[in-house]
Amino acid sequence: MSRTASLIAVAFLATLPAVAAATTIADIVNNPNAYANTQVTVVGTVILLPLGFAGESMYTIAADDRRITVVSKNAAPAVGEHLEVSGKIGLKAPDDEFTWPPVIAESGRQPAP
Repeated sequence: MSRTASLIAVAFLATLPAVAAATTIADIVNNPNAYANTQVTVVGTVILLPLGFAGESMYTIAADDRRITVVSKNAAPAVGEHLEVSGKIGLKAPDDEFTWPPVIAESGRQPAP
C-alpha cells in the first residue's frame, strides 16, 4: 500500500464514530464515586414495576445480581424488557443516616442485542 493510500485510510478511520463500550451495572454500583457525573452505557433487564407520570418515568434495571435506578424523560419501559441505556450518573453525597445509591439520568435507550 502506498503512503498516500495509507494516509487516506487513517484519515477515513479517524472520522468514524467510536463504538462506546458498555459499563456494567456492577462497576457503577461497586465504585459510584468513580462514575459520578460521567456518561455511561449499561445493559440490563427492567425489574420491578416502573413509575411513570406525564411522560416521565423512573425504572430499575438489573444485570449480574446488581441493579440501578434510571430516571427518564420518556415513558416507562415494560417489566422484562432487555435494554441498553445511556445516560449520566448522578450521585448524591451521603448524609449522617443514609448512603444514596447512584442513579442514571437517561439520555437514550434501545433494545439490547
